[in-house]
Amino acid sequence: MENIYIDKLDSSVDKKALLEPLIKKDSFEIEFVYGSDFSNTKMLRDFIEYISSNLWFDSITRSRLVLITDELNNNAIEYWSDPSGINKLRIIFKSINWETFLNLEVEDNGRWKAPKSALDMETLRAHRLKLWYFNHDSIRGRGLFLIIVKLVDRLYFRNSSDWWLIVWIKMKKT
Repeated sequence: MENIYIDKLDSSVDKKALLEPLIKKDSFEIEFVYGSDFSNTKMLRDFIEYISSNLWFDSITRSRLVLITDELNNNAIEYWSDPSGINKLRIIFKSINWETFLNLEVEDNGRWKAPKSALDMETLRAHRLKLWYFNHDSIRGRGLFLIIVKLVDRLYFRNSSDWWLIVWIKMKKT
């Protein structure tokens, strides 16, 4: 897996020069490592936009991937990460027989005042989707579950070996 350290990059970094050698036609894995700070989210959005356009995703899919990345990162920063900690965003891409598989993972640093485990998140998701998200039509307060669940094939939570929470999505396109 190739690592890119966002905090070491200037906002004017040439994304094409940095990413083009890493984006392979059939498969690649890239991990962005960055401080748990909202100032990094724009650069992460720009990288996702660049990668998805180079994979020939249509404009709707590109927009959704940017939205998903934003939501995963914002949740990790706002709810699960100490501001002085490090978070990670991983992109795993595979293309097999005209099918495209994309996993996008965000791993928070798990040092917030009330970190949650994967089991906590699964319980919270089930509770929210069952009780009130079904009828939720407000643009605000939608949260991770309602936004992401409607856009991806799978939303998954797991604990990392360091007690950090990993939230990932899986998308399949034919």
